[in-house]
Amino acid sequence: MKRREFIKQSIAMGAALSTSRARVYAAPEDYTGRFFVTLQADGAWDVSSFCDPKTNQNGEPEINTWSRTQGIQTAGNINYAPFGNNAAFFQKYYADTLVINGIDAQTNSHSTGVLHNWSGRNSAGYPSLTALYAAINAPNLPLAYVNFGGYAETSRLIRYTRLNDINSLIGVLTPNTLAWDRDSNYRDPDMLSLVMQRQQERLARMRQRSDALPRKQYAMDAYYQARASASGLEDFATVIPDSNSLEGRVQVNNDVNSSLRQQIQILMLAFSSGVACSGDLVLGGFDTHADHDAMHSPLLAHMTDSIDYFWTYAEALGIADRITLLVASDFSRTPNYNSSNGKDHWPIGSALLMEMGASWGNRVVGATDGGQNALQINPTSLAVESSQSSTVIYPKHLHKALRNYLGIDNSALANPFPFNNTEDIAFFS
Repeated sequence: MKRREFIKQSIAMGAALSTSRARVYAAPEDYTGRFFVTLQADGAWDVSSFCDPKTNQNGEPEINTWSRTQGIQTAGNINYAPFGNNAAFFQKYYADTLVINGIDAQTNSHSTGVLHNWSGRNSAGYPSLTALYAAINAPNLPLAYVNFGGYAETSRLIRYTRLNDINSLIGVLTPNTLAWDRDSNYRDPDMLSLVMQRQQERLARMRQRSDALPRKQYAMDAYYQARASASGLEDFATVIPDSNSLEGRVQVNNDVNSSLRQQIQILMLAFSSGVACSGDLVLGGFDTHADHDAMHSPLLAHMTDSIDYFWTYAEALGIADRITLLVASDFSRTPNYNSSNGKDHWPIGSALLMEMGASWGNRVVGATDGGQNALQINPTSLAVESSQSSTVIYPKHLHKALRNYLGIDNSALANPFPFNNTEDIAFFS
């Protein structure tokens, strides 16, 4: 049975996805490799109230209000803060999670922190890890690299696809139907096919012109390739639920109206349809300079609840065992409150890596002291120590290790973006 026929005959699997009304479809995929996803907690999260918990110290400014009455909690080998419903997340997923603490972003600037943490370098020019992964593994997929916001530098290795407006997306994927009536067919199919064929032929002629400037030539090449692979997008359109079955937005706090669950839903369907292999999810609002606890707690709860939805939905689609998820932020927040009961910028942060059944799960690498200052570790033994061979963890260490783990470190596309003089830290040992 052909893939498109299979998709059209798919029916709802009836998976219980918390409060979701989404229908879950399974479809044979063109791409059979692994998927790589980042979740960008935009604005700088407070890791002292998450995965690198800190309690108040006698004679020092208060670090966290929760530690007035509660202590640090543990799930497996992972410590976490009793804040923002963290317990539900860590108790369920500690075995599938690697926590990396003490990552020094070397900046308090959002723009530099985002650049550093998601490219591995604190100056412009390097692609996101998701872009590099897609460019190496599946550059010809119609939506190889999906981005919902946040850092998405491609360094011209590949084009990202921004999926934010579902109705507009349906219009692009199925140009012969109406967004509000997917069964419509308001152009003669044969005539439409002929028009599209002539358009592609015209694009091919324009690509051959020798007088085009490099930037125009690059845009023309990208457009030609996108049109050439557009036929596979009809399969993706088939599995996108109607508006009544799409995940809705969630009012998380007074400032944040989140689309994270819908982002996850669409990305998982793109993966299961075989049209994408990497993606960036984004949740904003973590820049809590005022009223920190009231704003940050529901954000962390919504984030971890959405990660639970991520894995539950992936499991229902039969692709959970093929996904690697990286969760991180710009940097972190100060180990004290300001005069507005907020927390300001702090360069030392954390990251989470997740895989179902990972041999490297249930572990913590890296550490900070009681004032949330990064401690040096031995790159091989991972022991906290201060010696000639030890180092503080920087984003480049994580990116270098992930490139190796994902099998893209020796690619010709990765070679122009090296991490020279960077120790190999055994995150995955």
